[in-house]
Amino acid sequence: MKPSYFSISMYPTVAFNEEELLGRLLDVFESNEKFAPTHWGNSETVRVEYNREEILEKVVSEGRVSEVHLYRDKSVNYRGSFQVRSGHGSFLDLEFQKSIAKKMWPDFFKLADQIAEIAKPSFGTAQMCWPVPYPWNTERERLQKWMNISSLPIPVRFRPNGPLGIGARTYFSGHILEMFDRDFLLNAPAVVSELEWGGVCMDLLQDPLEADGDTWLDRWLDVMNYLEPAQVIAVPSFHESRMAVMYSPNVAWKKHLGNERSKK
Repeated sequence: MKPSYFSISMYPTVAFNEEELLGRLLDVFESNEKFAPTHWGNSETVRVEYNREEILEKVVSEGRVSEVHLYRDKSVNYRGSFQVRSGHGSFLDLEFQKSIAKKMWPDFFKLADQIAEIAKPSFGTAQMCWPVPYPWNTERERLQKWMNISSLPIPVRFRPNGPLGIGARTYFSGHILEMFDRDFLLNAPAVVSELEWGGVCMDLLQDPLEADGDTWLDRWLDVMNYLEPAQVIAVPSFHESRMAVMYSPNVAWKKHLGNERSKK
């Protein structure tokens, strides 16, 4: 069995409404023909032929675009978007509509690294999800479902609850890195490295090409157990229908939310 879904999700700490950073981000996609966009739009309902100069003009010169959507309809097929201004609502995501051949997995993770170097996310994941029966039938399937959902930090879950879990590759910086503590992350039972831009990168496995879904899940559980004492990862609950996972904020995220409210 192979992964059926690939995604890159990040919470940038920079704004993309300036020509230099926006240009560098577009360069990342354009520089690799396997990921070069074929279309773009300024909303989910608009899709026109990709034109770098048009994007720069609309975002930087005219200031009329608040978000950029990128699409690729070739063999490697994706859709993604990012907000051009920094702030509480800033989110970048890339969803691959088809599975990615194993020989291209290193390119997928390299793409995530290149985006992270520019976006400097406070939190981000590059994730591969394995198929899980719906509803789940066994304890192992329940844990697999938990891993899949937790590695996709979409705003509707992340903002009220904090990090849901880690991905195949996870990025930390800023206030979320401080919540966990840098040294604590560096000692996790994973492949952890400090990045030149100041963040920390955590890989679940040294060589993902040689691992199957069970190996990924076992390591994910090991790392999640290690991170639990930090009280940052959201607390899960599993619906009796065996189809849904809900989350509630942990101690550190509740404190963060309280601090945010006190600033307003």
